[in-house]
Amino acid sequence: MKRQPGDLLIIGGSEDKESDEEQAILRQAAKKAISEDGGHIVLLTVATMEPEQTAETYRRAFGRLGVRRMEVLDIRNREQAYDPANVEKLSGASVLFFSGGDQLRITSQMGGSPLLERIFALHQEGVAIVGTSAGAAAMSGTMLIGGPGSATTNGSNPCLSSLAMAPGLGLLKGVIVDSHFSERGRFARLMGAVAQNPHNLGIGLDEDTAVLVRNNDEEFTVLGSGGVYVIDGLGIRFTSLSDMHTQGILTVHDARVHVLARNDRFSLKGRRPLPPLSPATP
Repeated sequence: MKRQPGDLLIIGGSEDKESDEEQAILRQAAKKAISEDGGHIVLLTVATMEPEQTAETYRRAFGRLGVRRMEVLDIRNREQAYDPANVEKLSGASVLFFSGGDQLRITSQMGGSPLLERIFALHQEGVAIVGTSAGAAAMSGTMLIGGPGSATTNGSNPCLSSLAMAPGLGLLKGVIVDSHFSERGRFARLMGAVAQNPHNLGIGLDEDTAVLVRNNDEEFTVLGSGGVYVIDGLGIRFTSLSDMHTQGILTVHDARVHVLARNDRFSLKGRRPLPPLSPATP
């Protein structure tokens, strides 16, 4: 019997690393490593320029949650992603965790390598993959790698000339993910990204907030303390994208926006929210 792909846990960054309560996002990431005999977490620190500090932070957090083993795999250059010893470090892992940093480092240092191909294969075999901040942005087929948020120089609407996108890992197809969403005022840039790629759903994640993608990537459930914002551009009837000045305001008509909170569910296949689960549902 063919196994379903593993879960995807996509985190908006700055997740709570001190709480051990049942609703904590990192507890969800730790569950599989704790429940599987011999299972463990591999932390991939390719995105960050502070791998030692990042590793120590997560080692403490997961240790507090009962994870007995966490391995660190740090890739600084593409040659290391071809090293069989590094590929072997993934063996036996039940959770692969991409840290924050720069998402372009994930794709540029690992894209097309034996290490990334092994990660894809393990995911298809049921291994869960987690990404936070940059690690979250890299999950999609098209990823945002740059563009202004609230820190614009004149306080006006961000211009599309500074919006930058690149191919992502493609672990979750048909979406564009943006992290630190409300905290960094990124609504306009995600709307711009969706206007350029209307078939893709835009998913904006607040800090300490995540979506848990299950059922063969057909739906997700919201975890954490913030909001999730889904922008659906499939019904857009008009946009000034093709004829606007790069410094102008983008006009978009008939885009749909869904705002979701903890325990809310969303169908990626149906492109709409799902009814809440009953309290008796396991």
